[in-house]
Amino acid sequence: MQPCDSTSSWSNKRRHTSMKSDRRVRYKEQSLTCVHFLDRNMLSHYPPRPRLTRLDNKYGSFLPSSSISPSSPNPMTGSSPSQSNPQLRQEHPPTCLATHVEETLHLKDLELMIHWCTTTYKSMAGDTASEQIWQITIPQLSLRYPALRQGILALSALHLASTSTSSRRWPYLETARSYQAQALAGIHIEANENAPEAESQATFALCCIMIVFTFGFCQIDSENDSDEELPDVLNEFFEVFQLTRWLVSILLTSMERITTGDLDPLFHPEDPLPTMPDMSRLVVLSLQRQNDIEAMRDATHQTDLYDSAIEHLSHALEQLMKGGEPKVFAFWWSSRIPAEFLDLLEARRPFALVVLAHYSVILHHLRGSWWMGDWGNRILQEIGDILEPEWQDLINWPIDATGCFLPRTGACVRVVSPLSF
Repeated sequence: MQPCDSTSSWSNKRRHTSMKSDRRVRYKEQSLTCVHFLDRNMLSHYPPRPRLTRLDNKYGSFLPSSSISPSSPNPMTGSSPSQSNPQLRQEHPPTCLATHVEETLHLKDLELMIHWCTTTYKSMAGDTASEQIWQITIPQLSLRYPALRQGILALSALHLASTSTSSRRWPYLETARSYQAQALAGIHIEANENAPEAESQATFALCCIMIVFTFGFCQIDSENDSDEELPDVLNEFFEVFQLTRWLVSILLTSMERITTGDLDPLFHPEDPLPTMPDMSRLVVLSLQRQNDIEAMRDATHQTDLYDSAIEHLSHALEQLMKGGEPKVFAFWWSSRIPAEFLDLLEARRPFALVVLAHYSVILHHLRGSWWMGDWGNRILQEIGDILEPEWQDLINWPIDATGCFLPRTGACVRVVSPLSF
C-alpha cells in the first residue's frame, strides 16, 4: 500500500521518524523486565470463561457436577470431603449403589490417566527430553495437586473425544468440560510465597495443559458442523485468546518461583537447527514501515499499540525461523501484547488483522497437533475475506508461508500445498 500523503511535510516525516526511534527505545527498556512487565491486573480476575459458543450451544450446558469424581477436590491442594470429615463418613455410610457409582468414577479416571501416560502426554511435548517430563514427572506431581490431576484428566478425555465416534464422543466431551471447570477453579491467582516450589511447578504445568485444552475443545466436531452451525472464526478465536492470555500470565508468574531443575527441559529446550530462510526481520520491518505509513495517514492511528504488538510478534517469528518448537513460544504473544490491541482486533481494524494474519503463520506450524488442526488457516482465510483488496497485499507473506491461497475475486478460498515447509 502506498501512503496518501501529498500534504505531509518533511518536518512531519522527521517527527514520525523520531517517534519511531523513541518507541524502539521504550520497547527495549520494557522488554528487559520480561515477566515483570506483565499486566499484573490480569492476575486479580477470575479467568474469563470462554463461551466456546458452537459446542456449548450445540450440546447444551456442561454441568461441572455431572462428572466430578469424589476423589478430586477443587483446590490446587486439599483433600476430598469424605477424607477431611470422618464424621460425615460415619453419618452417611456408603450404600451399594454409591459404592458402584464411586467405583465407576474411579475406573473412568483410571482410563483417562492411562490414556494420558500412553498417548496424550505427547500432545504437550516438543522434544524427547520433555516427553519424559509430561509422561512421568507431571502425573507424579498431580498425585499431590488435585487441580493438576483434573487438568490431566480433562485433556485426556478431550483427546479421546477427538478420536471417538459420534455416539461415544459426547460422554467424553462432558467429562472433559467438567474437569476443565474444576481445574480452572483450582488455579491459584495470587502466589503464596511460603508455598512449596512444587506448587508453582503444578500451576505451570496446569496452565500449559489448559491452553492446549482450550484450542482443542473448539476443534471437536468442526468437521461435522454444517455452514449454518459454524461460528464466526475470529469471534471464536478471540474467546480462546482471552483465556490463553490469562493462563499465560499465570504461567509466567509461576515460572518466577521455580528454581530447581525438574522442569528445566521445558524452560530451556535444545537449540534447534534452522529449517527455513530467516525472513523474520524483513517481514517485521515491512509491518513497522506500514505502521508508520498508517500513522502519517491517520492522526488517530494508535501507533504505539501496533508497534508493541509487532515487536513481540517479531520474537516469535524469529524463533520459528530458527526451527524452534512452536509449542514453546506460540502463546507468549497473547500475554505480551497490550490489552487495547485486542479491542482493535475485535473491531476488525484492517491493520490489526494484518498483524494477526502474520501470527497465524505460527499457529499453522502447529497444524500437526490434533488440538490445533487448521486454526491457522481458518484465521487467515477469514482475514482474507474481510480485508479490502488494497489491504490484501500486506498479507502476501502469510499466504505464501502457509500455502493458503486467497483469490482476489469471489468468496471461495482454497488451500494448496505449503511452499518449502
